[in-house]
Amino acid sequence: MINQILKQRFVRFGLFIFAAAWFGGIINPCFDSNCINSLYPFQKQLFSTVCHQSAAKSFICNDLPFLVCARCTGIYSGALFSAFMLMIYNKLFILKTKYLMILSAPMLLDVLLVNIGVYNYNKSLSAFTGFLFGSAVFLYILSAIENLLFTKQK
Repeated sequence: MINQILKQRFVRFGLFIFAAAWFGGIINPCFDSNCINSLYPFQKQLFSTVCHQSAAKSFICNDLPFLVCARCTGIYSGALFSAFMLMIYNKLFILKTKYLMILSAPMLLDVLLVNIGVYNYNKSLSAFTGFLFGSAVFLYILSAIENLLFTKQK
């Protein structure tokens, strides 16, 4: 039992480190260093696989856009927040699909309303709705990983 708890904590800590490194890459333009800025083109290419990277929809720091749009920044910051909280609050939880639906709805509604022209794109709102989604979806990803690693095979 103790061995499984240690493994669970190790997995959660590893996911937190990964999320922190990923988020650090996203906010790379905020660090004023020639070495870091020389990596910007490579990192931009790397993050292009997960986001459209529209500069108009991205937060700007040091005259460079973040490596993902505001919504994706919110999603990844939400995942980082959840990863951090789960290291502190190390309790098993039961997930229900309705929670994912409830926390996904604001982001889906935001995307829909912007695309049909009800209101213009708002970086802060997109980041907030992305944060809600990212913090929820991380729980489901963690649950899937823990079930895969710790559920005994029959």
